[in-house]
Amino acid sequence: MENQLVTILRITKPQVGSFVKRRFESEGIECFFTNEGLKMGGVYNPDEVLLKVKAGKSEKAIKLLLNMHREYDLDTLSEDASYAQMKKILLPVKMSEGCLELCKFAISVAQKNNAEIKLLYVYEDPTIHNSAKHTVSWEKHVKMELQEAHKKAQLKLVNFSLEIKKIVPNDLLRSVNLHYRMLKGIPEHVVVDAAERYQPDIILMGSKGEYEKANEFHGKTIAKVIEHSNFPVLVVPPKADFEGKDKINVMYATDFYDSDNSSLNKLLAILQAFDKQIYCVHIDLNDDSHHQEKVNELNKLLARDYSVHNIKCVLFESDNVVKGLETFAESNDIDVISFSKMKRSSFYKMFHSSLLERIVLVENIPILIFPV
Repeated sequence: MENQLVTILRITKPQVGSFVKRRFESEGIECFFTNEGLKMGGVYNPDEVLLKVKAGKSEKAIKLLLNMHREYDLDTLSEDASYAQMKKILLPVKMSEGCLELCKFAISVAQKNNAEIKLLYVYEDPTIHNSAKHTVSWEKHVKMELQEAHKKAQLKLVNFSLEIKKIVPNDLLRSVNLHYRMLKGIPEHVVVDAAERYQPDIILMGSKGEYEKANEFHGKTIAKVIEHSNFPVLVVPPKADFEGKDKINVMYATDFYDSDNSSLNKLLAILQAFDKQIYCVHIDLNDDSHHQEKVNELNKLLARDYSVHNIKCVLFESDNVVKGLETFAESNDIDVISFSKMKRSSFYKMFHSSLLERIVLVENIPILIFPV
């Protein structure tokens, strides 16, 4: 009973939810957001959610909420300027074994970048594969099935929040604004839809190892999120860790498109807090002499426009794109591999084969992919 969730407030504006959450958590009341059980009005509002707390904290939460209503007009509350300037990380999770380390990684990145984290637990809809039967008994069965799945998901999320507190140092956890949200459905659809509403600076997803049990998301799921999302996606393998590194080495794979400039600026913004060496690498499959000329031109541009950063362009010969990426990464102690989702590039072609899934599964290096 102690860890069951109780609805305290219906939220229609993100700034109100953030304000109430900060006040609650300053008093030791952990908050969870969900739209499960929300009865929609005549006009759909994608920001509308229910704010829930643990049953054991509900009485204290209600008293605090009444005090807030006396002190503030929540309906006219404007967004805090400092909060508006925060970067946003969307962290979809499946609550697997390896998920705790992924959250620890995300929290350390958020702290360095003055970012908040929306931890999104995507749980399975138990009725998704059932054929519809319009009978009273069937509808009653479906309702009970959904309620039971929701109850189990809530309990799992609450227990997970307790586990995070055990492995993440208190001072680190307190320094980051962490929101818990749960939604049911097909992961790739839920994540893409949630990202459109939340507008994150980055989507951070954990991958499972090729020979490991299903920890986080399968390569196929991640590939679909990357393909359909309009936001940068950082895929983090189980063993990824920047801790203790004075400088990180980043490889940006380029096909010499104009969009590279935009992606490079986004890369610098996302990794702003890190001391870094960036290699703009072109994998040369055809031993084309013109490619070296383009590399020389790009190095001149980098020296002129990005002189304050450690960036250089390199031509790397290989007979295979994936093999070339892996070999360069291993030879140069690369910590992050990055590229743009340009449809005409050799890298984008990986989205229409099993190659991206293979990279996601095999690599022990985080992969950062930009939309174009």
